[in-house]
This record gives sequence, structure tokens and C-alpha cells, in this order.
Amino acid sequence: MSIKAVDLNYVYGGGTAFEQHALFDVNFEIKDGEFVGIIGHTGSGKSTLIQHLNGLIRASSGALYYNGENIYEDGYDMKKLRTRVGLVFQYPEYQLFEADIFTDVCFGPKNLGLPQEEVEKRVNHALKQIHIEHLRDKQIYKMSGGEKKMASIATILAMTPDIILMDEPSIALDPRNRRSLIHILNDFEHLKIIASHDLDMILETCSRVILMSGGCIVCDGDAKEILTNQELLEENGLELPFCLQKPVW
Repeated sequence: MSIKAVDLNYVYGGGTAFEQHALFDVNFEIKDGEFVGIIGHTGSGKSTLIQHLNGLIRASSGALYYNGENIYEDGYDMKKLRTRVGLVFQYPEYQLFEADIFTDVCFGPKNLGLPQEEVEKRVNHALKQIHIEHLRDKQIYKMSGGEKKMASIATILAMTPDIILMDEPSIALDPRNRRSLIHILNDFEHLKIIASHDLDMILETCSRVILMSGGCIVCDGDAKEILTNQELLEENGLELPFCLQKPVW
């Protein structure tokens, strides 16, 4: 599996008074087995970029290749792409819409046309993976923010995607669930891309980092080299990961 962006540009509200250029000539290639973190200050373009990678947002210009095929070519099966490239949204409310967790996590596998036995097998495995099997019948509106986040992750795991994309995956998670998430990501053998402000998590999990600012890629390289470069981070509105900062007392 691979994802490749070539001169990717995106403009919000094109041709209107609210026009805003969100991505500028973005180029990269990410191959199977890589674990890549996309970082940047608020408004840098990282969330916009990650939503391009499963076709949720279509670029204003440029090309995006999944396994060597340009997803913007006429006739490309975008629905199939989204079954293979799973996206976990920053806000779980965008992803959860059924009455309870079990029914919500069933939705994706059911839409693959799988038999009910296989659907339930996948759902039970996904819930067990993230340690929320005891919540399977809990109603969504009664869930905490962290529980919703873990449930939204389960909806993607149940699809058994080839690629996992996550936007701010650690938001609202307590330390135990954050640790569970890290284990899940480290155990996933294929391509993983996360966009996050949690630089400690990026440092702990990712081997490669793409740093963005103003809709452009500032640098793309070794995670440790970038995340330990205090001057580079501060120039782009970020700070060193907390674990590397000196105590103030």
C-alpha cells in the first residue's frame, strides 16, 4: 500500500469572498509499513490534508495516488477506497450516529455486504482490541468524550482497513486509553498516518514526521530529528514534546 501526493492544492470557498488557500503544492509519498505523524500549529493545514487522503475532500488541483492509481481519474471507485483507507475524525460526534456502540461499529462491516456472523466477529474483535467490550450496549448519548473517541476508533478497526488515518486521536483520552491507542497503532502492520498536536505521542510512535505551516510542508523527515529541533518547532508555532522540556522549577 502507498499514498502519494503530487502538487496538491486546496482552496476553500473558491470564487467567493471567503476564498482561502488551505494547501499549497503538497508533495510526498508514504509507503506500506510506515508510521507518519503530521504536525503543525492550528490552521497549518494538517487536518485538511489528512481528509484528502481517503477522498473525503477533493483537491482543487494536483493528483493523489493510492497504490499507483490517481483517485481523481474518471471512474475511480471512491467508495472502495474508503473501505481500504479508514479515517478517524477529530470529533467522534462526526462518526457516531447510531443509538449504541455495538450497532454503530456494525455499520461499516454491514455495508461491505458481509454475513451477520462475520460482522459480529469483526465488531467483537474491534471492541476487545480497544478494551471497551463492556460498553457494547451503552447508548452513545450517555458516553464520555473518551468513550466516544474509542468507539469511533472501533468503527474503523472493524472495517480491517489497509491504511489508518487519525486526526487528533489522543484528544479526550485518559492515560490508560491513550496507552491502549498507542499499542493498537504499534500493532497495526500497515500504513498509519496521524495528525496531532500531541507531540509526545508522535515522538513515541512515529518514525517519520511531516511538519506543516500555512498549508505548506516545511520539512519531511526523521521524527526524532524534527521533534528535538527546538528552533525549528518554535519557528513554526510549536514547542518541544513535553517529555523533552526542562522543568521550570
